Amino acid sequence: MTQQTPVVLLTDVEAFIGPALVSMFRDRGAKVLAADPLFADAGVASAYATAHPGVTPVAQTTPAETVARALGHEAAIDVLCTGGVHPANRTTAGGLSEEVTRPYFEKLVIEPLAYMSLLVEGMKARQYGRIVFVTSAGPVGGIPNFTAYASARAALNGSVRSLAIELGAAGVSVNAVAPNYIETEAYFPQALISQPAVRSKILSRVPVRRFGEPGEAAAAVEFFALADARFVTGQVLSVSGGWS
Repeated sequence: MTQQTPVVLLTDVEAFIGPALVSMFRDRGAKVLAADPLFADAGVASAYATAHPGVTPVAQTTPAETVARALGHEAAIDVLCTGGVHPANRTTAGGLSEEVTRPYFEKLVIEPLAYMSLLVEGMKARQYGRIVFVTSAGPVGGIPNFTAYASARAALNGSVRSLAIELGAAGVSVNAVAPNYIETEAYFPQALISQPAVRSKILSRVPVRRFGEPGEAAAAVEFFALADARFVTGQVLSVSGGWS
């Protein structure tokens, strides 16, 4: 590593596995810059900082503005963990208009790649960097009636190998963690999965016959971001209980 204490920029920390990622990185001794749109409210940011000692909240707006704020706290960023957030709404084949599809690509492809682009030159100059995209395993097995979401996630997954080849010689690794069937309120509300018939039907698709925990997905991110895994790059790791 370039320094004993890595500096990590996380985006969308209040969504999906974001809280588990913040806890994991903080517990591992990293300097955590936690970005989220909610932190544009100074009161919310202050309350978050109080509740999460050692974590610096950053107002997340555009990638350029967010990175500028982050670099105002730390001179360099060693690890970027991002992937974008957009509801996985139902989008059938007959409804895939430009207006429906475009927001998925803007949030789940263009935005994460913009964060990477803004930080990668600094990583290359220091000959060290870890980029970890948090995407989805959904495109691997297909998600009928959710094609807009699946297509965008597949596009970011598809960027990993090309970026890894381009950046490997500069000491920058690029990998993705692709979860599915992780038990969070946003994706699997308790009101839904507490129904025995519904829970049984969903879990019949998962070989390990249970939902994953956010911390299990965070552990996969930890491997790519903090472990002595510099020789591992260009990988999209499915964290989905064997589902495909």
